[in-house]
Amino acid sequence: MILLVSSIIFYAYADYRFLILLVLSIIINYYLGLKIRKAEKEVLQRRFLYLGLIFNIGLLIYFKYFNFFYESFVKVLNVFSADLSYNSLQILLPLGISFFTFQTLGYLIDVYNEEIEPSKNLLEFSLFVSYFPKILSGPIERASKMMPQIKEKRNFSYDVFVDGLRQILWGLFAKVVIAENCADFVDLIFDNYTDYSGSVLLIGATFYAIQLYADFSGYSNMAIGVSKLFGIQLMRNFATPFFSKNISDFWRKWHISLTTWMLDYVFTPLSFTLRKYQKTGLIISIVFTFVLVGFWHGANWTFVFYGLLHGIYFIPLVYYGKLNSSKTTAENNLIPSFKNSIKMVSLFMIIVLTDVFFRVDTVFLGFQYLQGIFSKSLFYSPEIIMGNTTYITFALVLFFLFIEWINKEKSHDFDIRNYKLVVRWTCYTFVFVLTLIFGKTSETFIYFQF
Repeated sequence: MILLVSSIIFYAYADYRFLILLVLSIIINYYLGLKIRKAEKEVLQRRFLYLGLIFNIGLLIYFKYFNFFYESFVKVLNVFSADLSYNSLQILLPLGISFFTFQTLGYLIDVYNEEIEPSKNLLEFSLFVSYFPKILSGPIERASKMMPQIKEKRNFSYDVFVDGLRQILWGLFAKVVIAENCADFVDLIFDNYTDYSGSVLLIGATFYAIQLYADFSGYSNMAIGVSKLFGIQLMRNFATPFFSKNISDFWRKWHISLTTWMLDYVFTPLSFTLRKYQKTGLIISIVFTFVLVGFWHGANWTFVFYGLLHGIYFIPLVYYGKLNSSKTTAENNLIPSFKNSIKMVSLFMIIVLTDVFFRVDTVFLGFQYLQGIFSKSLFYSPEIIMGNTTYITFALVLFFLFIEWINKEKSHDFDIRNYKLVVRWTCYTFVFVLTLIFGKTSETFIYFQF
């Protein structure tokens, strides 16, 4: 009850206007779950499932995508007729709707497939949906993992509590130090990309990839860490993805809760349906899934194109049968081999260039930015655009990546529980001091817009 009331207050404080929508979503999905299981005939179960799909997907389409479809339709009409004037409907996007809607969708599908029992306690189900550490930006939790933790009595664990504090500290450092310092360069370079050389544009794109990762993984670590203080374990959402050697490995480590959700509820049934087409069917399933992954992020063609590119990157892996062949880079070693280093750096640069479309407003601007990178000025010495701040930010990013590298095989990015006491406290103090000195205030997280 305490966690539920806290979660409702938290969401209302973030945006009270959509509290009724959240409550309505909870109640409808709760009763649909019960109806699916109680229905004796499969046709009735399927109807209740379809009602749930229509309701939840309908929420997303109306609040998140209606303006996009409406404006795209008008633009198509304008191609074939005189210009039509129109006004955007200015539909507000409820905070966290993509996250809690996917969570309830997964819940109803799992109930229908008899993988879980429907919740018979409205308070427990309400907490599952509205739990405050994850409702705004995930992770997207599964009922099979989280509901049992809500039901059972939770005893205080000193080790879990302290480990939660470690993740909070590291997540805070990632957000207010790494992401926010990178943002200063990113905003300046992307907003004035025609004024800079290709080498500076490449640095700007690299800093944006780091910013995006530090911003979202920082939120996830803080959310998981806060949840540990209450004895509830949320799933890991990032596992040092920049150290991957191929695109398949990258998506097993990037936004894990979304990737696994799409794998279970979109890719698996689609690939089963298209299995008779063998590799072609597998490629179609992957590309379609990643287009949806991109579209999930926002109502813009840039996100669709972003997802399409990532789906295309899987094609060589499918044809060469290496979709699941990647292992941890430099497993049990501090220094990777030359071959693995080349693979890791090459993939990182592909991610950096693709993330440009995640940052710009239109696909056309994304290609213009890339055109600016791949000009002869790419080989010019980059201008120092922010003085000593450039070197400081670069040093902070290197420190951030180094800590993540040495913990790449641990349970999270700042899992130093097995280090000696003096080493642990030296790390805590150093990260805390860096946060105090170089941390910057921020109004929001990047993924709040999704």
